[in-house]
Amino acid sequence: MNNSKNRWSKIDSLINDSNNILLSTHINPDGDGLGSQLALTNYLKKKNKNYKIFNPSLVPNDLSYLNDNEKFNQYTQSIHEKEIKNFDLAIILDIGDFHRLGDLANELLNSEIKIISIDHHPHKKENYFDEFIHDTSVSSTGYLIYEFLNFKNELDVESGNGLYLAIMTDTGSFSYSNTDSRTHSMASHLIELGVDVNDIHKKVYQSVPYEKLKLMGEVLQNINFNLNGKLAWFIIDQDILKSSNSNIEHLGGFTDTIRSIKGVEVAIMLHEYSKYKTRINFRSKGNVKIHKLAQRFGGGGHPFASGAMINQSIKIVREAVVSATVSEINKQIYGKDVI
Repeated sequence: MNNSKNRWSKIDSLINDSNNILLSTHINPDGDGLGSQLALTNYLKKKNKNYKIFNPSLVPNDLSYLNDNEKFNQYTQSIHEKEIKNFDLAIILDIGDFHRLGDLANELLNSEIKIISIDHHPHKKENYFDEFIHDTSVSSTGYLIYEFLNFKNELDVESGNGLYLAIMTDTGSFSYSNTDSRTHSMASHLIELGVDVNDIHKKVYQSVPYEKLKLMGEVLQNINFNLNGKLAWFIIDQDILKSSNSNIEHLGGFTDTIRSIKGVEVAIMLHEYSKYKTRINFRSKGNVKIHKLAQRFGGGGHPFASGAMINQSIKIVREAVVSATVSEINKQIYGKDVI
């Protein structure tokens, strides 16, 4: 672990010099972003800092228990725009693309607020941050917050609860390729601090809403396969959401589940976000890198877990994305470009 003063000293100084701090993470937040926020706000409380969480989206249903521990506010420009000017520092967590902050991105860019980014995703050369720690070698943003709190000698069980959620969810319960010895050492340390890992696991993975399972049943009946089963893809449109009484908050983990099918190398979720906006979720088992494919459609992410949002109808996006993915699998597995 790198606890050197140089790695965290600038960010530490910015936090120390600030009185009103805004925290945010990406649209459709996950356990890594939210758990990192929970750990960091615990630290800010101890330092008597004024802070507020403004996220582009609400806490997803799967992680709703977090609302009992902290107030996660959804940023609405028409309501909160004037409040932004009261902050002197923004800490942005787990965002590989600044514009995944939604409306808050432009508000911050048009302000005098200093912006910090702490993240483990690949970033474009252009960024909008005054200071940042971007480390793609670690398993999660939560690991970086863990490193910072160790640097400050401020790690405790309250912060540990958020940090364990972060690494547990972003490593697929320590099963993904981003899991390394540092991840397990961190988990061990958190357990020693008193984090109840069984309780966190039950809250996240053993409290699934019936509506989510009903939606998954619909998905399982409508999986499409290409390349003799190496590519599996499925569509979530507005009709299927209505028929299962589900919503966007129930979609977490679906692409990972489809990827787990024997023989599948790449899984894709095509989600009809609105009539002319489609969300794509790519997952790979590890033999096909899909981050550049996501970049081609304006998104990004990790080599084996990426995504994008496209301002086109789901029909148009489906044709383009499936065709491009078939071509990419052919190139990387067979060394040829044949559809």
